[in-house]
Amino acid sequence: MNRLWLFAGMAVVALSSCAKQDNPLVAASDGQFAQWIEPKNAFSASCAAALYEPALYVKQFNGLKFSASGKISSVSEQQKAGCASELQQRASQIGIAGSLTREHLFDDRVRQRYAAARKG
Repeated sequence: MNRLWLFAGMAVVALSSCAKQDNPLVAASDGQFAQWIEPKNAFSASCAAALYEPALYVKQFNGLKFSASGKISSVSEQQKAGCASELQQRASQIGIAGSLTREHLFDDRVRQRYAAARKG
């Protein structure tokens, strides 16, 4: 009977080591995540908002434009792609371990963490 438990335990360890690594954004510290979702600078909208809260991104983006011709009504796919790329670069600059994939960015746990961080 003890051998059976030993083999079962070894199987669990082997399977868990084969599981994919956790999302670096979920594992990031609260401080790192807060830095990651902030706008890059005072003259840009939050790229995290473009992915997780498009209406906020539109508001921020339009607030930075002086003429009506530069304003937007929605986040384009090109803007989302650019923001995804920027967020991937920013993660490594902030010290979030691991390389981010698009799958990591669109993980529901990241979306939930973003919403919780925004509520404060």
